[in-house]
Formats: sequence, structure tokens, C-alpha cells
Amino acid sequence: MEKINTSKQLFYELVERLRANISGLSVSETDKWCGLYQQSGKRFAYILLAKRTPKVSVWCLGNADYIKNKYAGRVKFLPRQKTSGEFGNKFQISFALENLKDVEYTVPLIIEISDSWTREELISAYNLYCKIPIQKINSKNIDIIQFANLLGRTPKEVAKRFKIFSRLDANKNKIENIGEDDKDTWKFFNSNWEKSVHESESEIINLENKLKNITDFPKGKERENLVKSRINQTFFRNAVLSSYENKCCITGLPCADLLNASHIIPWSIDADNRLNPHNGLCLNVLHDRAFDRGLITVKTDYTIEVSSYINKFLDCKSVKDYFLCFQGQKIVLPQRFSPEKSFLEFHNKNIFKK
Repeated sequence: MEKINTSKQLFYELVERLRANISGLSVSETDKWCGLYQQSGKRFAYILLAKRTPKVSVWCLGNADYIKNKYAGRVKFLPRQKTSGEFGNKFQISFALENLKDVEYTVPLIIEISDSWTREELISAYNLYCKIPIQKINSKNIDIIQFANLLGRTPKEVAKRFKIFSRLDANKNKIENIGEDDKDTWKFFNSNWEKSVHESESEIINLENKLKNITDFPKGKERENLVKSRINQTFFRNAVLSSYENKCCITGLPCADLLNASHIIPWSIDADNRLNPHNGLCLNVLHDRAFDRGLITVKTDYTIEVSSYINKFLDCKSVKDYFLCFQGQKIVLPQRFSPEKSFLEFHNKNIFKK
């Protein structure tokens, strides 16, 4: 196309180039407004066609600061005025196209954001990711399928995002080729577990209500109590047990009904880390009680130390079988959320009965 005379022509040129690069792209169009959709059917860009000039204005999802910095000088970004509703809250990136050169410059940007998730989706996803064992992250997992339905995405999209999170957890110092949105989500949780878990659990409730078309859900204190109840019942325990593959880190016992998510620094002492899975160990009920009472500890090299208080029972075979045989052995480390060494040190010094 040598010359662009209308905004519609410009739009068609843009779509043609995007179709060659975005699998499953779908498009809606009217004489004024058009939309770009992911394979799952989720819209990631609104497009406004000018009436009298070959100009296209675009509003899309994505990390606005990151995108503007990356494409500065090539893309004609527009001021973004705050408005109410989903459009105002989520579609924060805006730019204009007026010629084929603009199309050339903006195609890479749109390809990048075509897989963008909103912040609400990402923090909800990380919440669920924490509760699923690493080896069970796949598109056939029933929890992933149900969560994908909440988001209006495919299970493959969700599983892919969870695997990105697992890369961040596996090695936070090597995070090349991972998007800024994913990094920001990971940092949000790992810098403040109390705040992030509460906020993400609330967003999951919003998604569930939206799917069920519930509009009169409790607000204020009643809602807050429900969020706290859900968190207290599930998050910490599921995050810790799933990271240890539902096995006691001392004995290897695989029966979930006999396992506890034990706080290294007790719940009552450190409010900031009550929900932090790095502050947890997966222990069977016996060793959980012993750990809580300071009769055993885990040192910063992850070896087990048994308290001298046990010595008075040395003649008892069960004490040898259940405690003394583990002295000096290393715990089985989790697939993610390894015990924070400063938390273990606190337990060694303040709770363990030497």
C-alpha cells in the first residue's frame, strides 16, 4: 500500500502486520472503535479511528512506565487521562499512528503487550502459583483450568505464566527475558507478603464474583473478615506444603493429614512474616510440636539439632527412633521458598533449648 488516505486503511495495514506475528489474533471493528483480542478472547487494545484524517489512536494493556521508556523516541505516546471503569484503570498505554512509519515502529510494541496481563490478574496468579507444587504446573491441572476460566484465558497461558514465576523463584539473580510485569509481581510478594497475599486474595474473590455474576457481595469490615478467613485457612499452609511436595522435610512422611506448615519465627512474634512461605517448614505433627517447643531446631546450614532436654529420655527407644537418629542430618529442601537463614538463626537463638 503506497499511500494511506483513511484511518481504516492505516488500521488494516497494522492488523495485517500483527496477524503475521501474533498467533490467534482476533479483531473487532466498527466505523469508529476497533479492538484487538488475544487467542483466549481477552481484549488487549482499544483502537479509535479518526473520521477525516488517516490517524489511529490506541489504548492498550501493559506496564506504562516500562513501555514508554523502551519505545521512547519512536512511538508517539499520548497523555493518558484518568477515567473510571475498566478502560480507565487498565488500559494505561496510549499512542497514535499517522503513517506507515508509525505502524512499523508500533508493531513490536503491540506484539509485546499482546500477551500482557493486568496487575490484578498477575497478583491473583502468583497467589495460586504459590499453592501448586512445581511439578504439577501444567495446562491439565484442574486448579489451573479453573483459574484460567476465572481470567477468561487458556490453561496454557496460565501454566506458562506460572513457569515464569518459578524461574524467578529458582534464581532471582538471573531473570533475563522475563517481562517487567512479572518481575514487579514477584517483587511485590517477596517484599511484603502480608499486604500482597491480602490484596491478591481479594482480587480472586472479585474474579469469582464476576464469573458468578454476583453484584451484592459484602463490603467493608464484613468483606475484610472473609478475606482474612480465606487466607488463614489456606494460603500459608498450601504454599509451604506444596513447596515441599507434601512431604515432611525431616522424615519424608507424605501424608498431608499428618503434616503442618510450621512457622520458623512464631506467628505471635513477627506479624510481617506470618504469611511468608520462607518462614515455613513442612513438618509432621510430632516434629512440628517439638520444633514449636524448641526441642529441635534447623541450623542455618539446614542441619537438624536435637535439644539436650531430650537426653533424660535416652533409654526410650522411640526417642532414638524419632529424634536422635536425625541429629546432624540435613532437612530436605523445598522446590521453592527455601527457609530464610535469618529466620532459622532467630529460632536457634531464641526458641531452641540447647
